[in-house]
Amino acid sequence: MPLTLYRYLLVSTLAPFFASLTIMTAILFLGRLIPVLNIVLKLGVGFNDFIRLCAYMAPKLLIFSIPMAGMLGIILCFSRLVNDNEILALKAGGVSINKILPAVIIAGLITTLLTAFCSILLIPKSQIAMKKLFLTLAKEKIHRGMQAKNFSDGFKDAVIYIDKIDPKTREWHGVYVSDTRDPKNPLTITARSGRLQSRMDKMLMVLTLENGSIHQAKGEKSTIIQFQEYSLNLPVAKQQKIEAMDKSSMSLHELLKQAARAGKGSEKGIKYLIEYHYRLILPIGALILSILGLPLALRTRPDEKPVGLPLGILFFVFFYIALTTAKSLAEENIMPVAPAMWMPNIIFALFTFYILYMSEKEKMPFLIERVMDLIQAVSSRFPPLSRNQP
Repeated sequence: MPLTLYRYLLVSTLAPFFASLTIMTAILFLGRLIPVLNIVLKLGVGFNDFIRLCAYMAPKLLIFSIPMAGMLGIILCFSRLVNDNEILALKAGGVSINKILPAVIIAGLITTLLTAFCSILLIPKSQIAMKKLFLTLAKEKIHRGMQAKNFSDGFKDAVIYIDKIDPKTREWHGVYVSDTRDPKNPLTITARSGRLQSRMDKMLMVLTLENGSIHQAKGEKSTIIQFQEYSLNLPVAKQQKIEAMDKSSMSLHELLKQAARAGKGSEKGIKYLIEYHYRLILPIGALILSILGLPLALRTRPDEKPVGLPLGILFFVFFYIALTTAKSLAEENIMPVAPAMWMPNIIFALFTFYILYMSEKEKMPFLIERVMDLIQAVSSRFPPLSRNQP
């Protein structure tokens, strides 16, 4: 009986889970796409590269959408069971909440593993791949825009002139550069040849010049420096600055290493530690929120609109507000990083155990009961949908 019951409950959770996951990921994706849309348009991203970009963005979205989908999946599943009187039949057969809880814990552990996989493994790899993609696209656009016998101002604070471009190696010949990155000390550089490379760690384009000279004028004095090789760091073109995703592209071990190197009490060290704990908090939070969905769904009454769904969304918002507050406390050094970051999980875990205990006693905390009554009163003003109505 328990295995059959658990299998039935888990299967009943799958459909609402995937539906919630699809909707939440789509909403988060649209919000995340808008900030990078300007870069995408300016770099002329093709369809294949756009699909790759979406895939690289997915892990950072899934660490938020998976926990919420897990919670909503539990709530929608058990709300349906309540409306179909299946929970009443189970109680009549001697099946208590404690016997149902293992199936919910299994579903929560699945969401925890999925969230941890995205948070710990996929995010660093996807962020590194995204940096490579952006730099490759920027470099390709620069190469397309650079034409022989023409001046190019595609770089910030630099104007480049090329006499000839090798079509096979893309090497430049007869290079002239006006470097105004330092307005007080403008430089004029000429070189026999040059090549453009990308520095992923600095998110820069590096122009390596060979066999040339640097001309610097200060007032009536001028200085000429001869060189065999000279490297010029050039930021990506105007209005195309791509933020370095240093913390996101690091593994957990690298975050701890960088925090120790910068000093765990320093500003940089605290940021690395916050990122480290943040990636561990979300998977555990997914388990807590999934378990919390059970008592919220069981408070739904037959033939009434489910109040567990809006209440679950409300608790989900509260969880991330608490997480944001804890992050601010850690950043301002008001509290140590570890206690501050884990405080929301501890509070919600204690609350979840309490509300489970009250549900087993067929009771509910007074405040939640009043909120449920308010939601029910508001929803009752809308015309009910029949079971046959799509």
